[in-house]
Amino acid sequence: MADGPEHGQGVGKGGVGAARRLTAALITVILIAALAACEPSAPPGFSATPAPPTGPAGSASAAPQASAVAGSPALTVDGTTVRIVGLGNGVSPDFDLPAGSAAMTVSLCANQVIPFVTLFDAVGTKLGIIVEPEYELKNLVGGTYHIEVQSNPTCAWTIEVTPA
Repeated sequence: MADGPEHGQGVGKGGVGAARRLTAALITVILIAALAACEPSAPPGFSATPAPPTGPAGSASAAPQASAVAGSPALTVDGTTVRIVGLGNGVSPDFDLPAGSAAMTVSLCANQVIPFVTLFDAVGTKLGIIVEPEYELKNLVGGTYHIEVQSNPTCAWTIEVTPA
């Protein structure tokens, strides 16, 4: 038996095949790491889950206001409901929520895509990434919060947060 490329050594078929398998394994590891980096992180005790659907996706939210300014979400409070309206990417002004749970409703963009919404506490700790039209935030400690929204530049969106 000779020692050469035809027997899996050097750069013959075995070497190329091994290199391809190694490349595929490396790509798989990179994809898994990238997906893991997208997982929400939160302090102990906080949890968030998609709320049970109440109708067609995004139907529970009011339509966004046409006067939204890109990068500058507007915040209003009606009773205990916090309403944030924006266009494209933006960070909301701070708002207060009591301890407990709250329902979050996120409107869909005109192209039926939901913006990515990240909830932060007062010190900037990421509490969760919301990618559902209706979401229930559980185990809130209460205090000051803000959201960051990432969407396409023409997406007009509305987010309502109502404590339970």
